Amino acid sequence: MRSYLITRVAVTLGMLIATSIIVFAVLRVIPGDPLVTRLGSTRGVSQETIDHLRHQLGLDRSVVVQYLAWVGGIPRGDLGKSYFNDYPVGTLIGQRIGATMELTILAVALSVLLAVPAAVLSAARPAGPFDRVMSALSSFGMAFPPFVAAIFLLLLFSVQLGWLPARGYVSLADDPVENLRHMVLPAISLAIIATPLILRYLRADLVEALASPYIRTAEGKGVPRRDVILRHALRNALLPGLTSVGLIFGYTVGGAVLVEYVFGLPGLGSLAVESAVKRDYAVLQSVVLLLSATFIVAMLIVDILSWTLDPRLRLRGAHA
Repeated sequence: MRSYLITRVAVTLGMLIATSIIVFAVLRVIPGDPLVTRLGSTRGVSQETIDHLRHQLGLDRSVVVQYLAWVGGIPRGDLGKSYFNDYPVGTLIGQRIGATMELTILAVALSVLLAVPAAVLSAARPAGPFDRVMSALSSFGMAFPPFVAAIFLLLLFSVQLGWLPARGYVSLADDPVENLRHMVLPAISLAIIATPLILRYLRADLVEALASPYIRTAEGKGVPRRDVILRHALRNALLPGLTSVGLIFGYTVGGAVLVEYVFGLPGLGSLAVESAVKRDYAVLQSVVLLLSATFIVAMLIVDILSWTLDPRLRLRGAHA
């Protein structure tokens, strides 16, 4: 177990370092100058003023020095300051992360609630009418961009029917009911994409479990079909399905970027879009790294939980 943990943590750290380098490098090659965006235009601005602002923003240093300064501040919680309002990046992220985490948790929870019963019914009769319908819907859902789903839902339930607010956000602490009304459509938009993924993973694991010898033994003993599926097959299929939930959690965090922007939610997604438009590298690189790190760390946690809960993985590791 100790060897496994050390290996997984080392791999995770390597992935985080590689991600930080890629994010930092990609943002520096994107066309545009944050200084020009901040000033609106450099016409009529003295070279001395431009040089002073570049020095103030740290843009006059080499790319390597800028990267080391940014990465070196991360362990201390110092992510630098925004190029446009001099606010600490950590403060800006702290103000926005709550809405993103709430949206992600709601979307994943809704996806699990929809996917688990659908997967059980599909696996109970493979290639049956219900299974074929779910297969078609899941294929359609996986190919449907979340921001397109968000626009359709907004037009239908907010503009046409007027049942739910189109944009805005109310804190859960201030008004739970109004908070839920604002979060329903964004959560459904993301769940449309996440539900088919969970459904496919879990259905495949259930079909495999139902073909196992212990299932035939249970059926031979006269255990009712419902108990065979729910108490035996589903319990064993949920462990491999845990990996898919971890993947989908990270995928959903990334998919929230444009959905938040469509619904006007003050989350990390809208912060990333605003920062990209303004070429605010200091904010954008930290937001992208945080979203990437969420996915990577989620996978680490899922791997550790799977190793802990599934004795087959530990046995396989012992013989490896």
